[in-house]
Amino acid sequence: MRIGMFSNAYRPVISGVVRSINLYRQGLMAAGHFVGLFAPEGRNYEDAEPFIFRYPALPIPAGMDWALPVVVAPQITWLLPRLKLDIIHSHHPLIVGSEALNFSRSLGIPMVFTFHTVYHEYGAYLGFEAEIVKEMVRRMVGDYVRKADRVIVPSSYVRDLLPSYHIMVEPDILPTPIDLDRFPPRARPPLSNPDHIQLLYVGRLAREKNLGFLLRAFALAHRQDPRLHLRLVGDGPDMDRLQKLAAELDVAAVVDFAGPCPFERVPVEMGQADLFAFTSVTETQGLVVLEAMAAGLPVVLVECQSLFDCVRPGIDCVVSPRQEEAFAAALLSLARDPQRAQALARVARDRAEAFAVPALTERLLDIYHLTIAAHRGRQP
Repeated sequence: MRIGMFSNAYRPVISGVVRSINLYRQGLMAAGHFVGLFAPEGRNYEDAEPFIFRYPALPIPAGMDWALPVVVAPQITWLLPRLKLDIIHSHHPLIVGSEALNFSRSLGIPMVFTFHTVYHEYGAYLGFEAEIVKEMVRRMVGDYVRKADRVIVPSSYVRDLLPSYHIMVEPDILPTPIDLDRFPPRARPPLSNPDHIQLLYVGRLAREKNLGFLLRAFALAHRQDPRLHLRLVGDGPDMDRLQKLAAELDVAAVVDFAGPCPFERVPVEMGQADLFAFTSVTETQGLVVLEAMAAGLPVVLVECQSLFDCVRPGIDCVVSPRQEEAFAAALLSLARDPQRAQALARVARDRAEAFAVPALTERLLDIYHLTIAAHRGRQP
């Protein structure tokens, strides 16, 4: 099969959407399919992967870690018809995503769209938080999505959001896969050092990740057990605010802000930690939680509906109410019970295997085949 993927972001940007595209490209190409990717150029970045076709791009305001694509690229307009694509897969509803829809219609190629993000919540980055603006975003995105031949969502949580975007279709639920080969068995079991317990968070340092909550809960737990340390791996617009908060809470000496981390190093970070702490309540699927499970880490989460597609509270993770004292107590309960923590980690690793790249790639291919067949059936 010949597939064209379109995205507003790709490497060197670090995000869940980029990770999803990268892993599915790997899986599809390993299965013998052609996957061309159309995305904005990365500043001072050269692609090592084949078949990446770049649009020119402009930098945009601070707080966003990607560039603004300029979809004026005669070479891509010339190339697309010659690739003889069987299907187009759009990963964003605007800009490069609009180009995907234009090519789908002009060339008569079916298009699937993956609804990765809760788009109406991101207006805050540009200074727009009013409900009327959120509704405008919902309608604009909904208008785009209704033009796709088929819709994919990463979780049942996102599926249940679609009606608020005026989208009345039954989507396919397909989470982002995990490259299990990158998560070998741990060199040491978690919580094997009785004198030092390393908590880990991996992800963007941004307000939707609820990291102020994490720092305050950690401070409560650390007061009761000074062995606890916290490492925040990632970068984002909230870095300065969180560093100041750590100082105000008097835990700056035991909180390590590690900065950005390439995908390739995430397994190393996880292999050196004892517990994974995750407090976001706005996830669409929580890929990094599955990666922590694959790495054999005990996981402590706050209640977040979208994560319940992949985790089983009390079986492969601990889920806390959305209260800082309760989250601190959950951290302490595992930190003080290594046998329970290690048992959770073993079950979590087994659970993660259900999300391996080959298995989910097969499901994506099934969606592509169904979309192509339905498109052909509608043609005169």
